[in-house]
Amino acid sequence: MLNAPMVPTPMPHRATDLGRDRLRGVARGMVIAMAAGISAPALAVSPGATAPANSPASLFADTLITLRPPSDSDQRRALPPVSLGALPASWQGDLPGAGGPIRWHLDLASDGTFQLRQTFLSRPKPNAFDAIGRWQLESGSGRLVLNRGSEAPLFLQPLAAGAALGKLDLQGAPVASAANDRLTRLPQAAPIDPRLPLTGLFSYMADAASIRLCATGQRLPVAMEAGYLALERAYLAARPADRPGQPLLVSLEGLITQRPSMEQGQPPRRTLVVESFTALTPGQGCPREPLPLRGTTWRLEGLGGQQVATPPGGRPMELQLSPERLQLAGSGGCNRLMGGFSLQGASIRFSQLASTRMGCSPPVMELEQRYSNALEQVRRWRIDQRHLLLQDASGKTLLRFRASQ
Repeated sequence: MLNAPMVPTPMPHRATDLGRDRLRGVARGMVIAMAAGISAPALAVSPGATAPANSPASLFADTLITLRPPSDSDQRRALPPVSLGALPASWQGDLPGAGGPIRWHLDLASDGTFQLRQTFLSRPKPNAFDAIGRWQLESGSGRLVLNRGSEAPLFLQPLAAGAALGKLDLQGAPVASAANDRLTRLPQAAPIDPRLPLTGLFSYMADAASIRLCATGQRLPVAMEAGYLALERAYLAARPADRPGQPLLVSLEGLITQRPSMEQGQPPRRTLVVESFTALTPGQGCPREPLPLRGTTWRLEGLGGQQVATPPGGRPMELQLSPERLQLAGSGGCNRLMGGFSLQGASIRFSQLASTRMGCSPPVMELEQRYSNALEQVRRWRIDQRHLLLQDASGKTLLRFRASQ
């Protein structure tokens, strides 16, 4: 470890026992510090320097060893990072869940992004839920942290130089269970094609469309197929006339998959396919911090896959979940709404829904009844930046809300 001879050569002064003891003490301290994973002071070696008589350094001829504070490069070397192995890579395993086994498939890329698919094996299809985001390795614990925006982060512990990943609980601690908690590295990367709600900054210019995803920061080309035309039309109508190509915030349901490159001679690349366009919000960028589920006033924008407009004589349909109690309040468009809810991770269920008994026009009352019926079917929730998606057990979006200004 030292740039110095390990065997002392003849020296003009003999070290005293005190000098030897000091050197042994320094060496023991370094060994203990390295064994504990603590950055010890670095050893500065000055070839050709002479050491004072009766000093620890005089044990090494023509080499002076002095103590100095650790530099940034020393500290980076002191604790080698936990290895994940070569990236990109994929891990997979069947882990226990409340309703049966869940197959986890995780893709990690070297740019710090991840893709995750959780397939609930005991449920009928569609039973897979996809997520994307950014990952990091904690410097102290070595834990792998999957940041999923508005949802709680997931923690895993790399094992055996990345040959496996151990699932940790929501606080990042080991799971006390005899059940399997390991994801095993696949022989080669096998990235999924995630299908999920997405928000990003979309731009179109010179017959080329692209989007920068809010969840990962990645810029992807956008395929001009499926639901793309509705997105392009909304963008062209909202784009400032004097700023062609201006990025605008959009929300959509999309698929990230391989498509041929638009550049001749280039290999296929990851591309966004718009399955359905949801909304465009001029004048806003990707939110820096996701909004909390509880304590935010959510205003209904979509019901059963269709945009919602408040009928004449009605009020905006809103929902608020109390941050202190398991109670909800809101408006159904005519009557005040109240009830309770239970929450466990990404699962949610509304109960004891009730409302006042005011009378409104038939269109308002019909929409309010559809709203109430949809709330009773909700089993999952997801926040996509400023939007709340309430879904049924299969993952189908029943209600789409936007945070009220």
